[in-house]
Amino acid sequence: MGKIRRSINHIPFLKFLFSSQFLFLLPAFTLIGIFVIYPLILAVGYSFTDYYLLKPNDISFIGFDNYAEITQDKFAKQAFLNSTKYVIYIVPLQVALSLFLAILIAKKSKTNTFFRTAFFSPYILSIIVVALLWKNILDPNLGIVNLILAELGFTKQEFFADPNLALPTISFIILWQGISFQMLILMAALQDIPSSLYEAASIEGANAWQKFKYITLPSIKSQLVFVLIVVTTGTFKIIIEPLVLTNGGPQGSTSSILLYMFEQGTRYRQIGYSSAITVVFALILIVIAFVQSKLVKED
Repeated sequence: MGKIRRSINHIPFLKFLFSSQFLFLLPAFTLIGIFVIYPLILAVGYSFTDYYLLKPNDISFIGFDNYAEITQDKFAKQAFLNSTKYVIYIVPLQVALSLFLAILIAKKSKTNTFFRTAFFSPYILSIIVVALLWKNILDPNLGIVNLILAELGFTKQEFFADPNLALPTISFIILWQGISFQMLILMAALQDIPSSLYEAASIEGANAWQKFKYITLPSIKSQLVFVLIVVTTGTFKIIIEPLVLTNGGPQGSTSSILLYMFEQGTRYRQIGYSSAITVVFALILIVIAFVQSKLVKED
């Protein structure tokens, strides 16, 4: 027994498996295995088949045919392009504005406490509630925005029916709701910066921009990287907002990768093809996260 225990202690992986830390993490590992790893393995397997949901016993191996079909599917290409547009519209603004708001309300005061609560309120609301709220606000006939436009002499806008306005409008709604969470992360990072650094910089004659560039940004670099990766991957995973507001329309102009994958798997029951889209989507997220982490890697 003693020899076995000594052998286990010499192998780090086995030592971890028989440690209390592993037992503590075992429930989390179990849930991840059941709800993340196992479905992903199934998706990879199904992506090489012609699995049709209504014929579960009639499955044939078709190799890379589903992946080849993605390259020929104009609707899939449109969904990938739309998801890229969402990222371009949302990520830079959300990161920049969340940092700006975090700087504004980082100092502890009664006024800032009120603004923190006000800014964070949209995030705690359900995505569907927020989507329906904005759908009413931007309604072409009774929405308050169009009523104001009409009073000012402007033409009423079909925010969700115009292919040129629908995607930017949904992007704005997502930005409006999500910015507060990133703001809190960056605000917490800002509050951890020692005030002595700013005091020393003031003594040396540094202006506000120099303090921001040489003290603030380097001090919160890791948090900014985290926010950048989370916002980017989260934006690529948009599905609820276009589903509720436009159902991917008009003319497919707001359909995202996940929404198109969802439609293929549920509406058309093409599990094999939907799984192939899932695998491609997962690979895209992995590559994006890897590239982002490398681009901003600390020395």
